[in-house]
Amino acid sequence: MRNASRFLLALALGLSLSFASGLSQTVNYRYGIKVEMVDLYASVYNRDGKLVKGLSREDFVIYDDGVPQAITQFSREYIPLSVLILLDTSGSMAGLKLDSARRSLNQFLKRLNRGDEAMLMTFQSRPHITQTFTQDLDKIKNSLKRLEGNGSTALYDAILQSLDVIRESNNRRRTLLLISDGINTFGRAALKDTVVTLRRSGVELYAIGIETDSPEEAQERTVTQAVLNQLTSSAGGQAFMITDASDLARICRNISDQMHNQYSLGYYPPKTKEGEWRSIRIVTKTPGLTVIPSKAGYFSSK
Repeated sequence: MRNASRFLLALALGLSLSFASGLSQTVNYRYGIKVEMVDLYASVYNRDGKLVKGLSREDFVIYDDGVPQAITQFSREYIPLSVLILLDTSGSMAGLKLDSARRSLNQFLKRLNRGDEAMLMTFQSRPHITQTFTQDLDKIKNSLKRLEGNGSTALYDAILQSLDVIRESNNRRRTLLLISDGINTFGRAALKDTVVTLRRSGVELYAIGIETDSPEEAQERTVTQAVLNQLTSSAGGQAFMITDASDLARICRNISDQMHNQYSLGYYPPKTKEGEWRSIRIVTKTPGLTVIPSKAGYFSSK
């Protein structure tokens, strides 16, 4: 009887240890394989500059730091968008430029889909939240009517604040639309810090630079274009430069079409060191097509 009791006690202890060991292994295993999917959106253009629709998962190749990845998520279904409009209202924008921006943004807002939302931030010597995220787009249209141009251009401060504010959006798909006519002339933030923060945010940026064609401002135009290209290339999206404010409407239409005709893709990234920057490149297997991704890369995590 005593031997039987010892046997039952040993068996119970063994089962308990086995269960505890199995539980520990399960927890460690789950922790060890925790990897977040990299999700992104992409627009595709042909040689004529027209959007290409109807592609399938098999038409795309995603490179993570130059290494092709298995695409585990793909969709052509539209996902509601939250767009934060970041409008330069400094003194140099007063008059025709600001009037053109108002008209163009009104048309842009009309083209948003059901479920989309928008927000308006303006910036001069400092950024200002003019209208928080809303699906009632008339609120933004009314705010646009009251804007006046004056002050300096705190471009980098405005971008950094917009990246904080855009986290309050209701949709998981987020985009910045920047309209400005000049380089940063005021504020605390630097270009380098802004680029790093854009990279970490994973937020897509479309930038429109309004420039003049006067020979005296040739150097400033070069700087503006270089800055906007660097900002968008670090975030994903695209930069546009125009010399006639009346071209704003056409560019806003193009950006709207691009935002509303994107493919949704995702993949599980390879194991890397935490905090390492990983570049993303998307191509199609069809020659002559250009892919514009919503992000240029990401910082890896555990």
